[in-house]
Amino acid sequence: MKPINPANLSFVPILLTMYFDETKQKLATGTGFIYKFENKSYLITNWHNVTGLNPLTKVNLASHGGIPDVMTLTMLINDKPLKWENFTINLYDDNKADWYVHPVHKEKIDVVAIELEFPENFIGIIKPVNDISYNDDFELEVADDIFVLGYPLSITGGGFFPIWKRGSVATEPDIDYEGLPKFLIDTATKKGMSGSPVIFRRNGFHNKVENKISLDSIIGVIQNFVGIYSGRIVGNENTVKCNCPKCDCIDCKVVNYDFDSQLGIVWKKEVIEEIIKGKMKDEKNFN
Repeated sequence: MKPINPANLSFVPILLTMYFDETKQKLATGTGFIYKFENKSYLITNWHNVTGLNPLTKVNLASHGGIPDVMTLTMLINDKPLKWENFTINLYDDNKADWYVHPVHKEKIDVVAIELEFPENFIGIIKPVNDISYNDDFELEVADDIFVLGYPLSITGGGFFPIWKRGSVATEPDIDYEGLPKFLIDTATKKGMSGSPVIFRRNGFHNKVENKISLDSIIGVIQNFVGIYSGRIVGNENTVKCNCPKCDCIDCKVVNYDFDSQLGIVWKKEVIEEIIKGKMKDEKNFN
């Protein structure tokens, strides 16, 4: 088998599984990634992943109503041959939430940072998203191609590598959508991708002067890390009942999602360091 380039962004995403209590009742899956800051490692994911709640309404996202208190990280421990293992972290310390939220907007910015302390004998292969080489001189533009790297419906891309879901920037990235540091993307993402890193890629001739190639021009692919995906804008469900006598039965209802806009939310990458520097633990007790 051809070895995978260790600089490949497929090494960055981590499959997350949320559980309730020591019973290990599985509640949901999601995506996260490591961000390195001042020689410390932080797990970055969504607030709704660690709480199981809608950050705006505080309503349970799942019908089971469970709130996670334990999370497993499926991490690569060997690349020759490929091997993954699950590592467990507790989401609470002395019954208090053990994650940082945004110091100004708190959970309204659906991103959290969890400081990770790896033991000296830790054998996992850690690839922080900000350890990858990027083309930082190029600004994100509307209609740019983007990729959301995560685990839709818990599906993996071979082993526990992520699925790359393609899309495009749907709103002006320089403008804070709804007054918050986020923008929208046009993509058909699914559950399980929440917390995914979002990458933009542009192919062709770059740094042209007056539409001409210069010594500073770059030919090929440029890329940059631009943010954290946190779910879709979902339209109203259109529930249609059949005509059978038992139309109140759930099996006899058809939910039409034609009104789904297929627009995803991406929080700008700058919120990560704002959260880490703010060091504000979530003040709410959810468990």
